[in-house]
Amino acid sequence: MAKYVIISGSPRKGNSDAIAEFIKGSLDGEVELFDIKSKDITFCQADNACKVKDECVYKDDAYDLIKMLEECDGAFFIAPVYFGRLPGMVAAVIDRFYSKFNPAKGIPMPDVNKKIGLILTYGGGEDDYTPVAEQTAFAFGVLGFGSHKNVLVGDNNDPEAFASKDDQKAAVKDLVDWVIE
Repeated sequence: MAKYVIISGSPRKGNSDAIAEFIKGSLDGEVELFDIKSKDITFCQADNACKVKDECVYKDDAYDLIKMLEECDGAFFIAPVYFGRLPGMVAAVIDRFYSKFNPAKGIPMPDVNKKIGLILTYGGGEDDYTPVAEQTAFAFGVLGFGSHKNVLVGDNNDPEAFASKDDQKAAVKDLVDWVIE
């Protein structure tokens, strides 16, 4: 049975949660929903203790997420873009991926068959946040994800906007289909 992880990275209840539930309802298999706002996350100290122990020394929810991502068949990452970047709590989680980046011991090549779908929401309608998505995809590469696709969904200032946007639902559904193929 396939295992998937859905990461919701919004500090408020709204579109990211609605997208996560939409994705969850589109998947067969084991699905783990990781809602960052409800988790206990320690900031990365960049003290390199992880380089000695080959894993993060902080055993919190971010540690558990890293393990889930390493063991899953595919994943989805959903977050809003604020001021041209991901929210701070999301950055704190991604910073913890540092524990898996150790050039001195060699870095395994990401698996092109391990896919992550990235969905970024934002309030404007004409902005292109592809660079934010690409940087995020690079970080997930450290955990073995070798393929990614992005869906950028704008005009979502209203926390309930996604629910009424059939075009955005179709784009997210196409992304789900790509991850599970």
